[in-house]
Amino acid sequence: MRGKVSTDESAIPSAVSREQHGRQLYEFARRLRDGHNRSREALSLVPSENRLSPLAQLPLQLDFHNRYFFNEDHDPDFWQFRGGESIADIETDVAHSSLSALSDAPFVNLRPVSGLSAMIVAISGMGGDPGSTIVCIEPASGGHHASAGVIERFGFVPATVSVEAGAVDIDGLRKILSSQHVSLLYLDLANSLHLLDVGAVAACLAEHSPHTLLHIDASHTLGLILGGQAPNPLDLGATSFGGSTHKTFPGPHKGVLFTRLPHVRGLIKDAQRILVSSHHFAATLALGLAAREFQHFGPAYARQVVANAKRLGAELTERGFDVARCTDGFTDNHMLWVDVGDHAATNKLAGALAEAGIRANVQTENEMPNVSGPVFRLGTNEVTFEGASETSMALIAEAFAAARDGAVDRAAKNRSQARQSFESPYFFADTE
Repeated sequence: MRGKVSTDESAIPSAVSREQHGRQLYEFARRLRDGHNRSREALSLVPSENRLSPLAQLPLQLDFHNRYFFNEDHDPDFWQFRGGESIADIETDVAHSSLSALSDAPFVNLRPVSGLSAMIVAISGMGGDPGSTIVCIEPASGGHHASAGVIERFGFVPATVSVEAGAVDIDGLRKILSSQHVSLLYLDLANSLHLLDVGAVAACLAEHSPHTLLHIDASHTLGLILGGQAPNPLDLGATSFGGSTHKTFPGPHKGVLFTRLPHVRGLIKDAQRILVSSHHFAATLALGLAAREFQHFGPAYARQVVANAKRLGAELTERGFDVARCTDGFTDNHMLWVDVGDHAATNKLAGALAEAGIRANVQTENEMPNVSGPVFRLGTNEVTFEGASETSMALIAEAFAAARDGAVDRAAKNRSQARQSFESPYFFADTE
């Protein structure tokens, strides 16, 4: 039953309150614009973030952000929502074909709305019967903190394996395979300076548990894989792979899943139909445009991301910073870990960097493998996408040193010089 419309004059905003409300809303708009403008000059060294190109950003600024789209087959009798009709091919043709070509996988599901959404679809779709065991990577080895919880909430039994220098503990995995019915191995290496050795795991499954599916959550390294800088998990024996699309891959906040196997495509699709309704149409268009650009720029970008990370590690070390090392140097991917001391010292440097216009990610105690205490978790992906070169890394390291020494103005100047050193970005800058 509908409520009555109030006739109480006190419920009607006065001219004064409307004016105050308007000023408040105007202030919100001003703050948003100011924050956006500061972001354009800042340097972001957060490994789990990237930015969209002007072209890929465009759908999020247009009416398509307001619309549903479900007619993937362009059925003329199924246009229940027509707001996306004129542009639907950017999802159904451009996004699918570009991502399929980049991944060398005929089956692409781009409906997940985030990396965790992709995780949920993959686990629920490929996990098998309730009560089956699903193996993931322990957080202490760099596994995602949510994986075991998601597995358990869907009625499966979580088990974990350790990883050292990118290598899964094969002996530990064999013990789990011999004692439990493992339906899915979900390898979710989120924090690592090494690339995951997928081939050894696939060989173990082929010998000891051929029915077990192998999924690689490549959220952090997706751009490196699609750019050819890291091995394609499908070539190494994985059943499927995927993850978020906004870390080393310069796309929107979305998720994607890839496979070459028709029956696995069906498992994923069946789960997705239940777990994802609105897939954020404008963001999906943005993903398609980002993927089409990546076909042109991706290989050079991915190579430069890793080259920049190695150079930044060396430059920071030269300036007295304690940079973690991997087997072959400072990193095999986009990520660097820098220890500057206790919480007070870390927070002080993070604040000085922020004041100078440099955004760095701090991970607190017990969040990173083989690291005690807080640590800076840095990534070169976003600045590389904007055009940063190895020369830029030396200037960024200078900014870190200046901020550490309390010279925030000098750090800001170094940051500005670093941005001025950028070369051509890895996207089409002119969208007209």
